Amino acid sequence: MVAYDLTLDESRLTDSQKEIEGFTFVYDDKTIEEIGAFVKIDYVPSQGLKMINANQTLAYALQLKTL
Repeated sequence: MVAYDLTLDESRLTDSQKEIEGFTFVYDDKTIEEIGAFVKIDYVPSQGLKMINANQTLAYALQLKTL
């Protein structure tokens, strides 16, 4: 079972990052293995934040967490 979170965090030396429309996304190699090269983060009023990859909905009702 894999759990997905959206978290405010600092980048580590082993992390990769991508900036999209002014937001910097930080992820590790394991993330790419689990999710793939494509991920969409969407907001649906009745479901909250929703994370989708090319094949399926990975998680919904996500809230942004702070470490």
